[in-house]
Amino acid sequence: MLVSIAVAGMVASGCGSGPATGAGPSSAANPHLHGVGQRQLTPGSAASVARRIAARWAAAGASAHTRTSPIEYRTIDYTATVFSPGTAEGFTAFITTRRTILVTPASAATIYADNGARPRFATPIDQALWQAAGRPSLGQAATTGQTQTIPVGQFSFLPQGSPLTYRQAAALPAGSARLAAVILDHLRPYAGTHPPASLVLKQLAYLIATAPLTDKGRSAAWQAVASLPGLRTCQTRSGRAQPRAINLCIASADDQTLVGVDLDTGAILTIADRLLRPTPLYPHVRVGTIVGSSTFLAV
Repeated sequence: MLVSIAVAGMVASGCGSGPATGAGPSSAANPHLHGVGQRQLTPGSAASVARRIAARWAAAGASAHTRTSPIEYRTIDYTATVFSPGTAEGFTAFITTRRTILVTPASAATIYADNGARPRFATPIDQALWQAAGRPSLGQAATTGQTQTIPVGQFSFLPQGSPLTYRQAAALPAGSARLAAVILDHLRPYAGTHPPASLVLKQLAYLIATAPLTDKGRSAAWQAVASLPGLRTCQTRSGRAQPRAINLCIASADDQTLVGVDLDTGAILTIADRLLRPTPLYPHVRVGTIVGSSTFLAV
């Protein structure tokens, strides 16, 4: 089975049997800036958008409560999952899962998940292959919900690489270069010496959206985003529901990472992967398809 994009903390750490105990009152991840964001945005100004958000967080002052309180966030995760990869019987199904994640300062976590929608297949051929295989379980969460626990010290705020714990995230340096160096150190065991900028963007976006960062640490993360090569704006997300939203994106050889941002609040709205070229990793999936995404909901 292959999953294109993972919930932060679940890949690096896995699930265990020990509950996340002693959680107490929690604070919400992905905090919002106050005031009005940029009034005008021109194409190609992705780095300036990130720098302006960074400057606003730098001026916001410290938020020490996130260092000691459990942190909570909610997502709707959409994943392209490949079954029997590399075979003529391989097929791709898209699974939607709603999750509520509560992480303690000891980096133990409780994850409540339920099925968010009926599975969707990449093509009618994929559905036929699934039926021919005897309609095996697609691994979606139960509609009635299910709870997973991650033991102390094993939850990570990065979706790839070595684990980044609650206390490590809260203690990240306020300088963007040093923060980026820490993220790269965690990412290299997974992606090699020179991880693609699109993968680094994904790690930074998950960190901003989910981790117990100080305001200065959040500012440094946005400065690190601004410094990534190839960063640009794409697929502006303006509309009645989200009138001040934009996607920041970086393309790699085969796919593109997109990060939806609320320009007024500086909050991360979505993180997604879009397929740019046909690949046997995703049989029958068309170019341009979103093969994985996380949408972040208010707590």
